[in-house]
Amino acid sequence: MKLSTKFSLFNALSRVAILLVLVGALPLAMSRLARLSTDQRLAQKKEKVLKLIRRNGISAFITEEESSYGSYNLLKEEFISLEAIPPGPSISGIEDSKRAVEDEIVEYRVLSYSFADAGQNYLLEIGRSTGSIGETERNFRHYALYILLVAVALTTLADLAFFRYLLEPFYTIIRQRLKNAQHPAAFNFAPIETSTDDFRYLDESLREMMTTIQASFSKERKFIAEASHELLTPLAALQYRFDNMLADESLSEENQLRVVESQRTVHRLRTIIKALLMMSKIENDQFARSETVPLAPLVAEVCEEVQDRLAVLGLTLHQAVEPDFVVAHANRGLLFTMLYNLVSNAIKYNRAGGRIDLLGRPAPAGGYVLEVRDTGLGIAREQLPRLFQPFDKGAAADADSYGLGLSIARTIAELHGIDLEVNSIEGLGTSFLLTFPGPAAGA
Repeated sequence: MKLSTKFSLFNALSRVAILLVLVGALPLAMSRLARLSTDQRLAQKKEKVLKLIRRNGISAFITEEESSYGSYNLLKEEFISLEAIPPGPSISGIEDSKRAVEDEIVEYRVLSYSFADAGQNYLLEIGRSTGSIGETERNFRHYALYILLVAVALTTLADLAFFRYLLEPFYTIIRQRLKNAQHPAAFNFAPIETSTDDFRYLDESLREMMTTIQASFSKERKFIAEASHELLTPLAALQYRFDNMLADESLSEENQLRVVESQRTVHRLRTIIKALLMMSKIENDQFARSETVPLAPLVAEVCEEVQDRLAVLGLTLHQAVEPDFVVAHANRGLLFTMLYNLVSNAIKYNRAGGRIDLLGRPAPAGGYVLEVRDTGLGIAREQLPRLFQPFDKGAAADADSYGLGLSIARTIAELHGIDLEVNSIEGLGTSFLLTFPGPAAGA
């Protein structure tokens, strides 16, 4: 789970927990709020009534024939009562009280207030039914709950959006410095723009590490180039001397055989050094991949190259690359070497009069599959995991094998994003499957 998702989930859960606590405390709070609101409303009505009495006089409510005044609204939710009372202590307060209204007992929240006017004491009572207060309380509760739910949803979404925005430099660092990092020679050292000190420190640390890697890589490339040159130069000189020695007619037959064996050793060393140098250059991305290579002509060229060897061993080679497939961003020379090594392996370990097939077909999931199949001796199951390791020639390898051909093929395949898979049954033959990525993936 991503860090932003965890953070947003934590915030959402914490808000839900707070919401549950609030929901538990909401009835009491809303009840208190509804009562406070009712008390304020009663106090406001009291002030309005007193203002009317001061303006119009008490006679506007109580006449000489009547000693009190009372008024109820239609639903009996509110009432106002004004009556003359004997002198006594002043009254001012709000409390719950039950009143009989038309043979019905109704519970009210009642404001009581005593005052004097023209030497007479009066008691003003203004009441509101607790049923209407409960309705107000429920409305408050519903509105508060809806507001809380909306607030939780909006703040969670806002946190998620802000956290993603906050982490975008971090994801850019991961993509550019780690996940999509190219070969050390093509490292991108441009700083990632961010206002977060932690991410800036991470980016600087990774760029320092990349600088160290690039410097080590450059030293390695230089060493390989110089070492290969220093090794090949004396071998070429030895080969030249051996050729001169063989041209000497006074050389005995025994010494000639020794010189020939020495030439074979020199040739073997030069071949191994060149193969290792090629693998190193491939792994160090020193080959340009700017060509567009159709497979059908390439396969035909490889088949033409091995015709003489096929004739010597009596082998039959069949090719069917239909439809053709074009490999983009490739190195044609390396692809030729890869196919040549696989076909050469099929020739070397085939049986006399056997068959080799090069079959091309579209891959079910996109891309293209090129199969190199032979009817040879097959490969033991325990040998398959080590098949592509350098210098691992296997039990059936001949004396001229160096154990580098398949390793070079695998290295070239990995460079081009090609999946190389091998299937083999002892006594029946071996099949190498090259799965080329589709145009989008290859680009």
